[in-house]
Amino acid sequence: MAPGADEIEVVNFPKGKVLFKQGEKGDAAYIVNSGAIGMYREAQGRKIPLATVRRGELFGEMAVIDASPRMATAFTLEDSALMVIPIDIMLDKLRKADPFIRALIHMLMNNLRGVHESYMPKSRSLADAVNMLNRQSDIVMRFLQSDLPPAFRDSLAAKLKGLEAVIKDLKRVAATHREEDRRDDAIPNEAELPQ
Repeated sequence: MAPGADEIEVVNFPKGKVLFKQGEKGDAAYIVNSGAIGMYREAQGRKIPLATVRRGELFGEMAVIDASPRMATAFTLEDSALMVIPIDIMLDKLRKADPFIRALIHMLMNNLRGVHESYMPKSRSLADAVNMLNRQSDIVMRFLQSDLPPAFRDSLAAKLKGLEAVIKDLKRVAATHREEDRRDDAIPNEAELPQ
């Protein structure tokens, strides 16, 4: 059930539903009533997990406010109920706002887009930090495949082998203490991203 252009509705979406894709035009913003939404960006042939959006949080608003393409893909990590705010309602409320507030919102959107362009997901838990460390280790591993002097390659390979052991231990610690690490789902696992 899609909302009309002049009304806000709560819509239920099943787990795995792609709500919008990076690069698309924005036609609605969303507020999560229940469930969880995963966000990721595609860059250099990879899907980069960005965040998990939960109850009470707004997402998808920037493309609606400034008519720029969606910066990320959003999908449901679990069955979710979302308040869908059509573009016409958002734009009407902006038109009615004080001109200073409108200008401030647009300035903040431009700044936020600039930040997002250089955004690396920030760890909000031990599990997030360990996963990010593992991704960074993979980048260094690819660097190791380039044309390096033998002594440099050997030294770097030895350090990476030690880092792999540390990452493995940290993954065990994160798994053991998952209950205490309440934000371990702040960034969705790459395995959870839609294919």
